[in-house]
Amino acid sequence: MTTHTQVAVMPPLRKDAGPRHRGAEDANDRPLVRLAAFGALGLYGVVRWGTMMQPAPTWRLLGLLAGALVLAGLAPVLLERERTVAALQGRAEPLSVVGGPLALIAILAAFAIAGVPLEWTAHLRVSVTANGIGEGLSALPGILVPYNGINEWVRTVILLGAAVLLFDAALLLAFAPPALGDVRRAGAALPLIALVVVPATLVHPGFPYLQGLLLFALLVFFMWGERIPPGRRGGVLLACAATGAIGLIVAPALDQHSPWIDYEALTRGFTPAHVERFDWTQRYGPLTWPRTGNTVLDVQSSPQAFPGEYWKTENLDTFDGVGWAAGAVGTGGGLEAVSRRTVARYTQKLTVTIHAMSTTQVIAAGYAASPPADLTTPTGPGDSLGTWTTATPLHVGDSYTVSVYAPHPSATLLRQAGTNYPAEIARSGLTLTMPQNPPSDGVAPQTVLFPSFGSHATPADQTDPTSFTGSSAIRSSPYAQVYTVAQSLARKSKTPYAYVQRVMSFLSTANNFTYNEFPPVTKYPLATFLLVNKLGYCQQFAGSMALMLRMGGVPARVATGFTTGVYDQNTKRWFVTDTDAHAWVEAWFPHYGWVTFDPTPAAAPARGGRAPISSSGNSFGSGQFPTAARRAVAAGTSGGGSATHGASSAGPVLPVTLAVIAALLAVAFVAWRRIAPLGPEGLLGELDRALARSGRPISDGVTLAAVERRFRTSPDAAAYVRKLRVARFAGGTEMPTLGQRRALRAQLRAGLGFGGAVRALWALPPRPQRHRGRSARRAPS
Repeated sequence: MTTHTQVAVMPPLRKDAGPRHRGAEDANDRPLVRLAAFGALGLYGVVRWGTMMQPAPTWRLLGLLAGALVLAGLAPVLLERERTVAALQGRAEPLSVVGGPLALIAILAAFAIAGVPLEWTAHLRVSVTANGIGEGLSALPGILVPYNGINEWVRTVILLGAAVLLFDAALLLAFAPPALGDVRRAGAALPLIALVVVPATLVHPGFPYLQGLLLFALLVFFMWGERIPPGRRGGVLLACAATGAIGLIVAPALDQHSPWIDYEALTRGFTPAHVERFDWTQRYGPLTWPRTGNTVLDVQSSPQAFPGEYWKTENLDTFDGVGWAAGAVGTGGGLEAVSRRTVARYTQKLTVTIHAMSTTQVIAAGYAASPPADLTTPTGPGDSLGTWTTATPLHVGDSYTVSVYAPHPSATLLRQAGTNYPAEIARSGLTLTMPQNPPSDGVAPQTVLFPSFGSHATPADQTDPTSFTGSSAIRSSPYAQVYTVAQSLARKSKTPYAYVQRVMSFLSTANNFTYNEFPPVTKYPLATFLLVNKLGYCQQFAGSMALMLRMGGVPARVATGFTTGVYDQNTKRWFVTDTDAHAWVEAWFPHYGWVTFDPTPAAAPARGGRAPISSSGNSFGSGQFPTAARRAVAAGTSGGGSATHGASSAGPVLPVTLAVIAALLAVAFVAWRRIAPLGPEGLLGELDRALARSGRPISDGVTLAAVERRFRTSPDAAAYVRKLRVARFAGGTEMPTLGQRRALRAQLRAGLGFGGAVRALWALPPRPQRHRGRSARRAPS
């Protein structure tokens, strides 16, 4: 076939060719009717979708529908205008200049309408958005529908589900070739059907068969409404009515009251693979708490939380002779001795969201006077005042708000606090159970009440005062030497706060106390820790400090929960991992109540990489927070130390990430296919650069014939150069083929190993296959 023959069968577009003629598909094309049908079916869908949340986000759903309508109505008009302009100018139909940007703008708007913060959308913060969506997806299998909780990411994900369905339909309607006809309409209808049907599987609709009939009518309107001739509308309506009536009669017989597809099993794949459970019992042996690095909760605070705030699960108010345990219900003391002004100053509202964890403890901070709000399960008081528990475990995605009093007075204020302890605090916060030696004598352990700091009174036996004095019960216990140390430190201290400081210093590495998560199991682990091996982790450090504080006359107890975690500037939340599980000390100070202290070394994993709670009672001495305590991480990045923000949502984020990558690859492939072919001059310049990049540069004066001879061992590679030479100097029109380009690339990488293969691909990349003008054959690829 000659070149002229080839041109004859490939007529180019000419400037006078005019716009294309409408075919049969376009004859009945009524875009306004189609758009109205799309809007009606979409409106019914968003109304049904809104039943999955209480209150229904009506305006957000209508905003998503409006965005989909704009995309479905405007994009075809702009695309048709582009085709017309291209035809009038004699150009091939181009890659749309406005279609892609319009779709991108609509999708970004959908994210903002669905609830993703506008600044994240505007700045394309993909990672933090993906983490939030992953969090919402992880919570979906455990929520009750209609959802009335406060987890904003759950609400956002539900809305994004509607956005995906609406915009899928709009994109198909806008960009699918009209020649596809019914296939195009059916493809657009399927997401809209899902928009109606999915809520019906979760929230039983009223009059389901009538709602099915309405869906059928809207679907018929969408599929065929624009193509029904005016003279046949009556017959079509009669046929649809008859079909709908038959459906109403047959539907009850087909309804098996169970889904054909187990959607619950499908959604389980979004939950974290491993859910943590914590036992806060202080056993003082090798540490058994989960240590996977999974995110177990996040916390928001209003006003912003103290940078070193700890998130509490339990108070351990009782020392039973071996270790610390939860006391009887109602122990621990309330806020009666704290002024309203002080309570107001240190009160904050927390919003807590559970991630990869199951717990019946309400996680809060300090003292929670009221039960949490926004939970679907009943709550009740915990063993210690200011703590709460739930009737059923909290799971992934559960969120609640709780008001807490967590004081952080300065060191100066604590020095001035005095020793005016309330009677209940002096009684419950200064008693210890002292086991008696030798235990073989059958002597019962004695409960000893220690005098308040600085009172110069003697300990009193509360169990058998006729047989024991407090001092004799201490002397005959395993803790006699511990009491001696505590009294020595107390005598050197002028105030309770100074005594707390001395105990903190005593338990430091300066006295050879070492953080170790595998201490040996002993009969009296705290006595062993203080007097023998000095090896332990937070349970030993906190338990020993609380023990010594009570012996010195300062009310104290052990608290359990989690350290602060990592602060995310984007979401304004603290992300807490299972590695942050911890135990610490609370000491009572008049006017303020229970104040947090942490004697565990700062190198401990639960505190690693974070500014520690200061030995000055959370006040950092001067009352100023250190810069490190305000450390924040960008969304989607891991925190310092052992915290791994976002680990629990890695599973759900993976499909989102893969989808984004696939979309980018698709865009890149389309753009690559639209690359304009190079002419002989462009291919010659590319050849010169390719030889240089692959380490085979040509010298000045070397001819193309010489280059051709260089590749004589590969006929196809030599043919590539020869065709360029003929096209450049002899007016040839035949361009190198795909195979010849690949052969030249193989010659460029020959003998250079893997690195040479990469350089050859960079030097001579693949190019899309194209026809060039009137006379060119296939361009190289």
